[in-house]
Parts: sequence; C-alpha cells; structure tokens
Amino acid sequence: MHHADMPPFGEASWQLVYTKARAERWVELNLRRQNFHTLLPLVRARAGYQPLFPRYVFVGIAPDVSARPIAGTRGVQYIVHFGSQPARVPLEVVRDVHARMDAHGVVQLEQADSQDPLFAKRARERTRALLMFAQAGFRIKSA
Repeated sequence: MHHADMPPFGEASWQLVYTKARAERWVELNLRRQNFHTLLPLVRARAGYQPLFPRYVFVGIAPDVSARPIAGTRGVQYIVHFGSQPARVPLEVVRDVHARMDAHGVVQLEQADSQDPLFAKRARERTRALLMFAQAGFRIKSA
C-alpha cells in the first residue's frame, strides 16, 4: 500500500490474515476490491520483492464495515485468532510498520534498528515478533 492510500489510523481496527503460500499480493488485492484497508510491507529479495511477513497481510476494518467477507476471500486461509476472538494488531505496530515503508511499500531492513525484532533480518524472527505483538494487543483490548 502506498502512503497516500493509507486510511486514518484511528478509524480502522487492524487484524491479520494468514494466506496460502505466496498468495499475499493476491489476497491484498482481493481484500482491497472488497473495500478493506490493507497493508502489505515488502522487502528486497534476490528475485525482486517479497513480503516482510511471509503469508501475512494486515487488514484494516472500518467501523461501519462487516469483517465477515474476509474469511471467504480467495487466497485467505484464516484470520489469526487468539482464543475465540480475532487477534487485533495494536495500532502502534501498524503505524511503526507503515512509517518504515517507502512510497512503494518497501521496508529497508538495513536501516532498521537491530534491537527491534519486528524488523529483524530473518523472516522467521519477524513473523514471531508480529504474532507476539498481535497477541499482546488482543490481551490488552480484552482486559
């Protein structure tokens, strides 16, 4: 997503969807066509660009929009849940990821703070950090 397309942060509730293998861009496009806000940060790879968090797409749901169609979207395997409720990605995490993206949605990892696990060099470490933040965000909201 480009900076100009980013919705007002305070209006959307952010969740994560887990996609089929290498279907992140397809899922992101399908969700945007249904008028959901999306965020798919990319990183440079040997063969072009790949998602910062493999198999995950951020989805922003406006207050007046139903989240029901997300689970049935082509390419989506499931909405990430913790317990019986969808995990809510903390707004601070979405803002931090978005702030590190350039106009083409690319995050420069070499400029990232090595102490921040969300922007670690290895995709596995980044994905673990993303899920920990989402889980922590869900617990804070449900407390």
